[in-house]
Amino acid sequence: MSQSGTQIATVRNYIAGLPGWGTGDIVIEPAIPVLASPSWRGVDGAPWRATRNGSGESIFIKSMDVDAKLYIDVACAFEAARRASDLGIGPKVLAADPDAGLLVMEDLNRGWRVGTLERMLEPRIVDAVIAARRLFQAGAPLPRRMGVFDEIEHFYEAAKAAKAQLPSDAEWLVKELRFAADAFGKLDIKPVPIHGDGNVSNILISDTGEVRLIDWDRATTADPLEDLGSFLVEAFAQEPEAREAFSRNAGGFDERAFSRARIYGVADDLRWGLIGAVLAARSARNTFEFYKFASWRFVRCRMTVREPRFGEMLRRIA
Repeated sequence: MSQSGTQIATVRNYIAGLPGWGTGDIVIEPAIPVLASPSWRGVDGAPWRATRNGSGESIFIKSMDVDAKLYIDVACAFEAARRASDLGIGPKVLAADPDAGLLVMEDLNRGWRVGTLERMLEPRIVDAVIAARRLFQAGAPLPRRMGVFDEIEHFYEAAKAAKAQLPSDAEWLVKELRFAADAFGKLDIKPVPIHGDGNVSNILISDTGEVRLIDWDRATTADPLEDLGSFLVEAFAQEPEAREAFSRNAGGFDERAFSRARIYGVADDLRWGLIGAVLAARSARNTFEFYKFASWRFVRCRMTVREPRFGEMLRRIA
């Protein structure tokens, strides 16, 4: 049996234990195309849709890939997804089994679309995304407590151990962000639970403008501005638009907080570059363009770190 056939059998056996899904004619098929580049979509776990013939009722199943153990705390990710479900800011979770690596959710298919950069031009959508993140942050700490600077160190060591292909200035980039981490360590920061991944494809938007956050695989307990920074760097190519969104949702402009969020965005680029490099070296899925994705994140990180304004941002966080 092929790998996909094995996954379908595993999913079918698992959902058979859910109320109403143990009998009848059920079709299981891929829910979305899996893309590592240009957008990290469906990479962490195979996305399946189970549909009941006749009624058309469907559910969405995320089956974590074996690669997940390289960079994801699955139990924490599933816990975060459950919390988001309870808060109404994520799809309703119907079942979660970290040991089996299976997360079953309502299928937000008809009437919903994946977020795009074009939709980030709409202030009401951006504000709804930031409000959802802020609501999640009001909860109890998550068991995972690794922030982006910790992850940079972790994945840099993992990349070297895997003999992953890295840009020639990788060590310099890590040292620059290490300098930033030292500066942040002197601040009085209250960690909160965060989504941790600003990729706009992790946003579902309904035809009526509702938003749901998905893919909680980077969820952790960290600085709330880390969450905002990872979103701003993904949603806005230019600083003025990011500044406007920040000011609108902060009730005014705070240069120190904005600089902090911006540096977190730079750190997020380096983290994802390293994750992509590790997977390019270690994943059996060698048809996925992991290093192409990594290269873009390294480029964007490098562009900002090389600017004189990077040092100015660091001076302004105090």
